[in-house]
Amino acid sequence: MTARCVLVASDYRAFQRHVLFRYRKIHWLFGTMLALILLLNWVGAPPGATNMEKIQSLVGATLVFSGLTTVLLLIRRLFGSRFRGTLGEHTFDVSKSCIKESNATGTIETRLEGIRSVDETTNHFFVITKTGLGHVLPKRDLQDTQALQSLRDAVRACKS
Repeated sequence: MTARCVLVASDYRAFQRHVLFRYRKIHWLFGTMLALILLLNWVGAPPGATNMEKIQSLVGATLVFSGLTTVLLLIRRLFGSRFRGTLGEHTFDVSKSCIKESNATGTIETRLEGIRSVDETTNHFFVITKTGLGHVLPKRDLQDTQALQSLRDAVRACKS
């Protein structure tokens, strides 16, 4: 199957969200860290501390953690990431053994052995490589998704 797709910045943001929130579950990590900090704050209070002092300590720790998280988010928002995907027209050649992506800057071929998974959402197909990068195929430009589904089945069969 050969498909021509026009990739926009929102396609790359969707890929980033998909990888971060589905695979690394980073939001659970931050929640767990906050819960552990609060638990350690409560249990590790001085022996003579009253409940009010413990509560004040919890509120302070929450504010510090929230402040640090906000600073990190602002830094990320202001300076962005170093990775900028190539926008514009991309050509994808999909077979059962590889996917080849061509655009104005070059060509990337990923063989079956280098693919970790092929995920499908309502708007995109994501081909995630073992290096954590991948290919984004928006469904809005695809006529037939059978080749991508057979690639996904081949990746699953290769894993087992």
